[in-house]
Amino acid sequence: MACKGYPPGLNVQGQLDNAESLTAYFDSKDLSNAIQSLQTQEIKNGSFSFNFPEGLEPGLYRVRVGAKAVEVIIKGGESLIEIKGNLNTLDQFNYTVSGSEMSSVFRQSVRDLIDQKTSVPALYEKAVKEYDPILAMGVVLGTTPANPALYETYKAIADKLKEQYPETTVAERFGNYAANMKKNYDMQQSRYRVKVGQPAPDITMADVNGKTRKLSDLKGQVVLLDFWASWCGPCRRANPKVVETYHKYKDQGFTVFNVSLDGLDERTKARFPADQLDKQLANSKQRWIDAIKKDKLEWDNHVSDLKKWDSAAAALYGVRSIPTTFLIDRDGNISAVNPNKNNLEFEIKKII
Repeated sequence: MACKGYPPGLNVQGQLDNAESLTAYFDSKDLSNAIQSLQTQEIKNGSFSFNFPEGLEPGLYRVRVGAKAVEVIIKGGESLIEIKGNLNTLDQFNYTVSGSEMSSVFRQSVRDLIDQKTSVPALYEKAVKEYDPILAMGVVLGTTPANPALYETYKAIADKLKEQYPETTVAERFGNYAANMKKNYDMQQSRYRVKVGQPAPDITMADVNGKTRKLSDLKGQVVLLDFWASWCGPCRRANPKVVETYHKYKDQGFTVFNVSLDGLDERTKARFPADQLDKQLANSKQRWIDAIKKDKLEWDNHVSDLKKWDSAAAALYGVRSIPTTFLIDRDGNISAVNPNKNNLEFEIKKII
């Protein structure tokens, strides 16, 4: 059905300040966020318009100008969608969209996250229970990078998509996406000797001053068990996010227990004469201490048996590469395996 004064089909109209003489793109988004431009138009006097005579399939779309965009979520049956805003503030979701309720709710949901009126776990719970599954899919994919640990959320949305949008491309593709996330999650779990839900095996080791510290002494707190080393580039690059997270949540009972894989394993020892081993070990320990200071790892729980890959703690958890992390809940159980910088806070907020 055509709106009065508009061509038949779906019409997308826009008015953007500070976008004069730029080009507007109407893109289709797939589940990996790859983009396919369906139409382009030069913006004149801040205005642009797109027309799709046959409408569009239900799914995720966006209007893009330069590096900024407005997310458009199509349910099917829309006839006129109007977007108004300022190009300079689109990335803060300060725009209005009418004619597509799901697009408007998506904008407000992200805005609430920015304003800290809600948390990611709370938003996802609401999205799964209350939102149209296409909107729920858009919210989850649009606010958190792909995360196998979210497979249950993906599956719940996929099941609702299959029920409410049977035999649609979006339902089929997201069903496959959810299934692949579950496979990836199972593969991740199989790599380690500990699993989500199991008690975290205790670690008892000396800290940098020779004081014995036990992981179990932190029971009652939310703990990030972090295997790392001073010589590990990816570990050092991950440390600023760990520090930021520590300061953000330490007053809510969050802390970090670092296990360093510095030191010498048997393979490394074979490279040095026996009379040099003590010196090499001392140098390695000093690099560990220096890295703690340089990276501003201000918590007290830094331990190591200085046996590198022969570390007893690494063997206990099945750690074969670093950085490797385990999030432990207040009861001392594994809550998440390898939460990274993109989803660490999400996992913490679930149990803090």
